[in-house]
Amino acid sequence: MKEQNVNPGKNKVLFQSDGKKLAAFLFVPSDYKEGEKRPAVVITRPASGVKEQTAGLYAQKFSEKGFVAITFDPKGYGESEGKPQVEDPFSIISDTLNAVTFVESLPQVDKDNIFNAGVCMGAGYATAASTQDKRIKGTAAISPYLTIHIDYPKAYGGKSVVRIMMAFFKSFSFLLGLVGLDAYLPLVPIKSWMRLIPAIPVQHGMMLYYAPGTPGDVPNWKNKINLAKTDNFILRYNPFDFTSRFRDKPFFMAYADGGYSTDLLQKFYNDISVDDKELFVAKNATHFDLYYKPEFIDPIVEKVTAFFKKHINA
Repeated sequence: MKEQNVNPGKNKVLFQSDGKKLAAFLFVPSDYKEGEKRPAVVITRPASGVKEQTAGLYAQKFSEKGFVAITFDPKGYGESEGKPQVEDPFSIISDTLNAVTFVESLPQVDKDNIFNAGVCMGAGYATAASTQDKRIKGTAAISPYLTIHIDYPKAYGGKSVVRIMMAFFKSFSFLLGLVGLDAYLPLVPIKSWMRLIPAIPVQHGMMLYYAPGTPGDVPNWKNKINLAKTDNFILRYNPFDFTSRFRDKPFFMAYADGGYSTDLLQKFYNDISVDDKELFVAKNATHFDLYYKPEFIDPIVEKVTAFFKKHINA
């Protein structure tokens, strides 16, 4: 891919991931001077999200604290290439690692001080990516949602029922693919007919951020999930599988006291197998408050910045 011009402020860039071009926002601190090497943060967005939403806001905030910050549309989302709207955790983890490769190549970045962060399900993806790559120096999990593998079976009557559903979805998606079509389900029950489909609590909560007229209602976001690879999304991916693999690097977690399954968030934090970690609980906040409300975002960015900066050149 040809060299791209990168300037202080917000840049729209492209990078390669598994043979696909991904679209990203790259924020360079406004006070950047030519020749400097700045620490970097790679930010992974929530499930179904795009770079124009909360991940982009966090990237901008981190750049204001002196980091080169990037967030991206995963394969098939927003302006990126790929099969549309496939929420495959393992593919998005790969996209995250390829974003690290991209920022590492930039002359503005100190390649020895690259951190990562994720929001909602992106927090789990970011943590998993960090276990697989020594280039990532530390990780922040922000407003994590980590229990889809528990919540879906509960909503639909057990794991055996969900396995049958996933097998049907996979077969149906494959057959449609033979004639060049895709099959989708709505993710957020915005319209009344969508509420006839069983949903998990976080899907109803998504109304607060993704419904028309709310902060997450941006043109590149689509209220649908492709049935392809839903078995990876709901059954095969378990963020708790990665806690024992997280070693030799610092870990930060921030969640809302009114978030989802906070007892399991605490367990996830406790299970992270490092001593160098820090927890912040935002009081009187909901899961989605941490997506866009400055009174919650700003203190989190301050704390993550201080935590990461302790480990720069350490």
